Amino acid sequence: MKYLKPVILTLLITVLSSFPTLQTKICHSDNLSSTIADNLYSSVVLITHKKIKTSIWDALRFAAFVAGQVAGTGSFGVGSAVPVHTEKNIGTGFQTKWGVVTNSHVMDDKTKAVLTTFYRSHYHIKKINRIKCKDKHIPMHNAKLIQTTSKEATIYDWGGMGIDLALIQVKIPGAFSLPLAKEVKIDEQVVSLGHPKSKKFTPAIGRVNRIFNSGKAKHIELIIKNAPGSSGSPVLNMKGEVVGIIKGQFVESGDAVAVHVEELREMFGLPIYNVPKKKYLPAIKPWSGAVYSTGYSRLFHRPDCNGLGSKDGDLITFPSREDAIRDSGKPCPECNP
Repeated sequence: MKYLKPVILTLLITVLSSFPTLQTKICHSDNLSSTIADNLYSSVVLITHKKIKTSIWDALRFAAFVAGQVAGTGSFGVGSAVPVHTEKNIGTGFQTKWGVVTNSHVMDDKTKAVLTTFYRSHYHIKKINRIKCKDKHIPMHNAKLIQTTSKEATIYDWGGMGIDLALIQVKIPGAFSLPLAKEVKIDEQVVSLGHPKSKKFTPAIGRVNRIFNSGKAKHIELIIKNAPGSSGSPVLNMKGEVVGIIKGQFVESGDAVAVHVEELREMFGLPIYNVPKKKYLPAIKPWSGAVYSTGYSRLFHRPDCNGLGSKDGDLITFPSREDAIRDSGKPCPECNP
């Protein structure tokens, strides 16, 4: 057994050395250039409360995934069946020139954090200084270069304003700063990279289904694979520009919900380029359908509410708002079902 790991690692090195532009294989799309794929993998980070060690299962899954891409099957190989990490507080973020962007709910319970790159570099933040934003646009300086271990870092959090975004104001050495799109088009093809169900740096290809307003923010509905751990993942168009930030999914359809890039542009003080109104759906009307709750909370939600945050097996369904109230439920203040 003591020779097993060295043998497997030697095989992996041999296989991977044959594919110098591995990202091109992973982001399997005729319209996505190798440069954009490289930029995406260079920008995205894994966000955890503590360092997660790379296991032999990660290496095996990674090799199986490469083999599936090279074979042209698009398969995740044995990766879909291997054990996943037990770390629950997993999220995704991506580098911009202002800092690492992620969701507010990814950071809301963290007093410290570890940022891990695709190239297995780890950056420890021992203390988080949180600034709860009361205005959408906050003047800020360019992000500071992070060290392998940093005593502290500032986080701007817009969650209290009903916008599920946060900014860790650090610059990761060597990380590519993703540009922000000026507009989002219905039906355009998009690509995302995240850590669904703890499967680190897993890509997904999809398209924009619709644009809508919910609460105090503009959102995008995406027909794309999504799962817990993808929160904070960048959604890129085929030009390599960020069009949205994944925050959750619709319970019924499974389609992903992303915060529109326009919200991010406004936070950074960038111009907003409005698309003609006819391309946008109207604001969501008062909810009259089924509502959902969980076994650990009395709050009930609309199916697209990010606060729902539970696996399908943990959900409690009520036919209507009135049924939930009769069962001592209370409406979620964010989605107001």
